[in-house]
Parts: sequence; structure tokens; C-alpha cells
Amino acid sequence: MREYEILGQKIVISHPEEAELASYAIEIVDEKIKLLRDQKPNLSREQTAVLALLQIAGDLVKDRRTMDEYRHELDQRCTSLMTEVASILSRKDSAREQSV
Repeated sequence: MREYEILGQKIVISHPEEAELASYAIEIVDEKIKLLRDQKPNLSREQTAVLALLQIAGDLVKDRRTMDEYRHELDQRCTSLMTEVASILSRKDSAREQSV
């Protein structure tokens, strides 16, 4: 069981398997909140929490788009490579048939 605190709220994670993931997530949230508090000290706790949530969600959307672009590029490269390999193998087979 691990205990964390965000914006004065205690959070208890009782499952050991979730503690590591929660620790990482809480670190990200805490970092965003600290940055927001430095940038906008007049925000309420609730406003800070909502803005941090929106920024983290925005980061997630950007990361997903980037991953989708990488996957698409990888798929295209794999398809191109497979086509090239098939072409080479086909030429080899044709060359063998002609030499026999």
C-alpha cells in the first residue's frame, strides 16, 4: 500500500501491481500542477486540476498521433520492402527456369 498527495488530497494505492504505474502517473500530474502553479498562481485547486488534466490529455493526443504516423510509415516501408523482396525472388526463380 502506498500513499500519495496531490493538491492536498491523499491518494492510497493498495494494489502493489498498480503502485508502480500510479507512481509514474502521479509524478506526471504533480509536475504539471507545479508548472501551472508557478505560471498561474491565482488559479483555484479545482482550476489547476482541470487545466493539468487538459494539458495531460493534450499531450496524450499528440503522442497518439505521432505513434499513428510512425505506424503508418512503418507499414508503408514494410510493404515496399516485401514487394521488393518478392520481385527479387521472382527474378531469381525466372533465371533458374531459364538456365535449366
